Amino acid sequence: MIHQALKKLARFGRPQKISQTRNEKPASVQDWLHLIQDAKAAGTLTAETTALVDNHDLKPGAHAVTHFSKEIESKGLDAFRLYAQDPRAHLEDAVHEIVKWKTVAQCGHSHDVSKGYFIDAEPYMAVQWNQIIYPLIKDINMDVTLDLACGHGRNTEYLRQHAKVLHLVDVNASCIDACRERFGDNKNGTTFFYHVTDGNSLRMIADETIGFVYSWDSMVHFDKLVVRDYVKEIARVLKSGGTAFLHHSNYGETAPDSDWAHNVGTRSDMSGALMRDYAAENNLKIVKQAIQGRKEGWGQDGLDCVSLLQKS
Repeated sequence: MIHQALKKLARFGRPQKISQTRNEKPASVQDWLHLIQDAKAAGTLTAETTALVDNHDLKPGAHAVTHFSKEIESKGLDAFRLYAQDPRAHLEDAVHEIVKWKTVAQCGHSHDVSKGYFIDAEPYMAVQWNQIIYPLIKDINMDVTLDLACGHGRNTEYLRQHAKVLHLVDVNASCIDACRERFGDNKNGTTFFYHVTDGNSLRMIADETIGFVYSWDSMVHFDKLVVRDYVKEIARVLKSGGTAFLHHSNYGETAPDSDWAHNVGTRSDMSGALMRDYAAENNLKIVKQAIQGRKEGWGQDGLDCVSLLQKS
């Protein structure tokens, strides 16, 4: 029972009451934050979890976690329901769940409220595609491609020249709407499908149906926990022999367990080393990795990484 489990937290100080209803809904984010802070004060969290708590400002009333609390609670519903059965045993799991959905909500919101970013980035796409991206992917079969975090379609504009079928995926319905207006259901022989993701899954895509998964200048903001979830999903949807081209942060080498919103270039705590681990977990082969920085226009050496993964 939840209340019995909470009694175990007495040595942390006065335990906070977990919100529940007859339907046994999970704890509110604010309730979890009180419990997490009690555990931190008692010194019972690991060093990694303590760093996440501090760097993401996971305390009652903190701005970001409070502003996005409803979305965090909604998307973490099943996990929080499970964790509330024994809060003490699952405090660190709850921290990871809160961090994951806070960063998804923040990143989605930052790209939803204004079109300015997409307008500013579009003129750079031709140089990036021709000089950086296409040389790495020119030999890949792109007939059935998934563009992950498609934004307003500046990458899609180039992918459609090689794909017969394009699945566009984004966490923001506004981005999907912009792409639908831009490309329609079919353009110059390419058929388009549009999907709004919850922020860490490709559940709308059937198993082993995609030949090429592509993400450029978006995953660099994804927290390592989100990237890990996506790599698992990518392994599921890729056909045998399929490839993923993922442009992600390497800033985790400098600032592990950090908050993307406060990092250089709003890069996440992801790294090339972590991508190798995630690929191995899902039986994906790392075909190539390239660390990127000033030469590619990112402002700081070692900031990013491009990983090419292949499913056997």
